[in-house]
Amino acid sequence: MIRRWRGRRHRDHCPAGPAGPADHRRSYRMSLASTWSAARASRRITVTVLTGWGVPPRTVVHDAAVLALTELVTNAVRHAGPRSPFFDLLLAVTGSHLEAGARDGHPGLPDVPRAGDTGGLADVADLVRHLGGDLKIQPAPGGGKTVYVRLPLSPSTAIPQ
Repeated sequence: MIRRWRGRRHRDHCPAGPAGPADHRRSYRMSLASTWSAARASRRITVTVLTGWGVPPRTVVHDAAVLALTELVTNAVRHAGPRSPFFDLLLAVTGSHLEAGARDGHPGLPDVPRAGDTGGLADVADLVRHLGGDLKIQPAPGGGKTVYVRLPLSPSTAIPQ
């Protein structure tokens, strides 16, 4: 399943064709129990993985990804936990974008929040749009769903040193 998530082309954002030398890709997946302690641990895991990949802490894109993933995992535990005993923490980075998501086994697909909507997922969608990224909700193979954000890794999203 993760191979499909990692290998998909982003038709809306990535040009078709072979990847250039700067378009390297790293990905990370971890399955965790749908518990509150796992949700707290996922935040620390995200910070550690992103920092290890060279996405510096205290930059807009790093902090936005950590905040977004914290909300996505919280939603997976809160809303899907009773029907999905595990969730997957998903991270990927290319030369130009960072993706962070959560996959659970609950079949319900929420709507992508629109501008003006309220709630945690709507706040994440607004933040991600403000940074030039997007939030996607897709059915997962075999049931469940993947909710993820895609953020550009660009100088405009970094806080000057």
